[in-house]
Amino acid sequence: MRDVVKTNVKRQQSSKRQHRRSRLNPLYFLLVVVLVIGIGTALSMTLFFNVTDIVVDNETDASNEEIVRLSGIQYQDNLVRLDTAAAEKAITNAVVYAENVKVKKQFPSTIEITVKKAAPVANISCSYGYLLVSSSGRILEMLKDDAPREGLLLVTGYNPAVSAPGEQIQSEDQRLDSALRTMTAAVAACDSDKIVSVDLRDQSDILVQIGEHVTYHMGNSNDAVYKLKLALKAESEVNPQKKYRFTMVGNNQISVIPEEPAAETTAASPETTAFSETETTTF
Repeated sequence: MRDVVKTNVKRQQSSKRQHRRSRLNPLYFLLVVVLVIGIGTALSMTLFFNVTDIVVDNETDASNEEIVRLSGIQYQDNLVRLDTAAAEKAITNAVVYAENVKVKKQFPSTIEITVKKAAPVANISCSYGYLLVSSSGRILEMLKDDAPREGLLLVTGYNPAVSAPGEQIQSEDQRLDSALRTMTAAVAACDSDKIVSVDLRDQSDILVQIGEHVTYHMGNSNDAVYKLKLALKAESEVNPQKKYRFTMVGNNQISVIPEEPAAETTAASPETTAFSETETTTF
């Protein structure tokens, strides 16, 4: 007679169900998370975070209302879906003197628009007059048949290929674009009103007029800030009643040659003085 083995079927079935549930728990949790994120995203792009306040900090002549209109932003627009880069570009393209435009989202419901006014830094000489440009190279005005704007650097030998206000200045010779950016930035860094003009016709021998009595053969635009500061130091040590030709020699010297009028020249050769970094100044 066989022995009867009793098996607890109910306990085994219960154990299997618990095992299946434990395996499905992560899937349930993931599904709940996805649903919550989806619902939250949908609400944030429809019911929540809509524009109720637009704050404008504007330095240009355009009105604040015009700045908001140009941005394309309207009240009740959704902050999440709002393209701030497109709004900045639209304002910049439409307002010539808008140099630096920033559109920021301030959750839950505010847009901040900041528009800085461009400051002219140079007159670019051209066949039809002068182009007034900002530090970023943006054309601000076309001065036809007028004198250059006083107090600003005069740039010659550039030959601009574009002239419309609001466009970025470009030369017919693209190699000059880098030289122009370098020289205008260097002049600004020197912060001296003695630098009157820059002639870019020969990029290997850029001519800089310092005051009314110094013509500076600077060489190329490499290390422009250093070269200009060295020339300004040398200019401060020469006779302001005489005219001079400065020439950059090597990496740290300037040759200073007085230029006397022809009627006053003598048989003696003109005196040449070399201003070096170690003798005149350190930068």
